[in-house]
Amino acid sequence: MNRFRDSSLRLLAGCSLTFLVLGCGSAANPPVTEPQPSPPSTIPADSVQPVIPEPPPLAPPLRAVPELTVPAGRFDNGKMWTFEYPPLDYFREEYNFTPDKAWFEHARLGALRLSNCTASFVSPSGLVMTNHHCARESVVAVSQEGEALLDNGFYAPSLAEERHVEDFYADQLIGIVDVSAEVDAALAAAFSDDARAAARERVSEEITTRMTEEWGGEEAGIEVEVIALWNGAKTSAYVFKRYSNIKLVMALSDELA
Repeated sequence: MNRFRDSSLRLLAGCSLTFLVLGCGSAANPPVTEPQPSPPSTIPADSVQPVIPEPPPLAPPLRAVPELTVPAGRFDNGKMWTFEYPPLDYFREEYNFTPDKAWFEHARLGALRLSNCTASFVSPSGLVMTNHHCARESVVAVSQEGEALLDNGFYAPSLAEERHVEDFYADQLIGIVDVSAEVDAALAAAFSDDARAAARERVSEEITTRMTEEWGGEEAGIEVEVIALWNGAKTSAYVFKRYSNIKLVMALSDELA
């Protein structure tokens, strides 16, 4: 699935979300009137009694705050999972859905990571769709003199009329490798936080260099990232295939997006 024509991808930009920003106006200031003098008092000065304010009410006595008894929920931190550790039992119990390894591989290979967004394959020939706001800068970048593609939209009727987008790439996650044992072994002799951090960085660089070559090297567009999960309880090496030859096929106008 990661082999496309000339190792290139073709981009559709649409399906955007529109955000409305509302401003706040202020009412006109009321007219300012000059203070009026008070009428002279007719009450004799010796008959005025001082006003003694009422004492404030007593504050209620402090009560002990009971201990929290709400147990932590299984998904208090959200419901997003990595491809390598999905909660299959929860899917089965909650949704009567039992995806297998092939299903997860298909879903993983069909998704793409952009530098600023995500995207999805929509054809076996490398056609990709993303949200309109993810490609706005690219639409402006490929606009020629006198064009307003962001306002009017764009469509390439033929392959020759597609617009090459500079400095734009998409990463496809083609492999996941559990490297927890190798990382844990490197951290076993580190007894301070600084030593553990240095050891983790060193072994991560070693894994990245080795796996990049094993999967084809940088010349093949291979990018490896070593990611610690659950505060270091598990560590995965993510292998990406990077596509940098990307062409714009279609973009909706701002009015339609």
